[in-house]
Amino acid sequence: MEVSDIINAITTLFNFPVLEETEDQVTFQTISDKTAILDKNDLRAILTEAEPLVSLQGIELMGPTTYEVLVRLENRYVGPSDIHQVDTVNKIEYRISKPTTPYLVHFLYYLDKQNTPRILRRTMMAHKLRRIYSSSGQLSIFSENILDLMKEILPQFDTIQIKSDSPKKQSEFEQLVYSLLFNLGYNLDYTILPLRFMEEFTQSYRIGRLRRSKISEVEAPKRVYTNELILHYQKGISSESLDHQFLSFYHVLEHFFEKIYTDDIINSVKTELTKPSFSYKRTKDINSLVSIIQTRLKYKNDEFSLNELEALELTLKNFITDISSLSDQLNEISATLIDYFKRNEVPFSKGNRVNFESENLNEIFKNLSKRIYLTRNAIVHSKETEKIKYTPFRDDKDLTTEIYLLRLIAEMVIIADSKEL
Repeated sequence: MEVSDIINAITTLFNFPVLEETEDQVTFQTISDKTAILDKNDLRAILTEAEPLVSLQGIELMGPTTYEVLVRLENRYVGPSDIHQVDTVNKIEYRISKPTTPYLVHFLYYLDKQNTPRILRRTMMAHKLRRIYSSSGQLSIFSENILDLMKEILPQFDTIQIKSDSPKKQSEFEQLVYSLLFNLGYNLDYTILPLRFMEEFTQSYRIGRLRRSKISEVEAPKRVYTNELILHYQKGISSESLDHQFLSFYHVLEHFFEKIYTDDIINSVKTELTKPSFSYKRTKDINSLVSIIQTRLKYKNDEFSLNELEALELTLKNFITDISSLSDQLNEISATLIDYFKRNEVPFSKGNRVNFESENLNEIFKNLSKRIYLTRNAIVHSKETEKIKYTPFRDDKDLTTEIYLLRLIAEMVIIADSKEL
């Protein structure tokens, strides 16, 4: 990691152009006529200090006696300086606050490699910059140090920092993190979640690349939607739990299972009834109708149940009339997704590979429905004895990729089901 890497990261991620660069410092234009300075000598010292530290997934930074990880604060009233605890017996110090400067530098370096351009160029940060520069008390500080400025304008940017007098392994530091979080949750009802990989931070920005970025660009509704579907969708995009996100988007599809499945059975029966060879006087022909219904509907616990996998496939075929549109949107999120789905099954659920470039649409829908359904089952049926199951945190990185796919499908279903105002 070099000084030039951090300069490039700041320019790319924040769109702060370099106004002047000398041997000792770089001057960036931040907003309007305001500037901020990066001191190269200070940065070199930070890089030297951080050189022995290990960056894990770009989201954790660890040394023999220190550990720092990005967290998401669900309780907005938890301020940066609110949490500082010291265990005098075990010689361990805990803090939840704005990140240390070595952590920030590592984070910017790895974030710049995520192939998510412009992810930090948001209106919200422009508002934060204006507020900072309008405060004369902060102006003198942040006009001199761009790294301090970034700590203030990066959204949801707090870390858990642990210092120990004795060296510890990664697993031991992680245990301490979750012990602290349980104490805070148990006593204060604080919901604080550690991030496990960079994708968790960039996920919303990747989806945002498909959408408008300013409220002024969003027009009034031109269509009306099914209320229940919108509630499931809103729950999906608002939840910080990845498995809840997936299931919420799945519920959008599940809403149609019974009707679409029943309609398909009715159409199958109608087809048999209208065949020129059919006669209601022949027992054989009547038995064929009964067989169709018995095959499609299973009687269990005093009620008929449908084949959910088949219902899912029928729902996908009903609403996704242009598979290339789905492929195009996946490509906009990441150019690697189409190839990933083609070459990889879902690691924790064994969900099928899907070749979106295949000319066989039936094959695409069959594999797509199995990929989604098996993943849903692995989440819902996460019993200790299950061999194929979803394990929170361990499998979240793989689940994130599946959420991209299912969210886009849920959106296509909601829009296809809507009506013009």
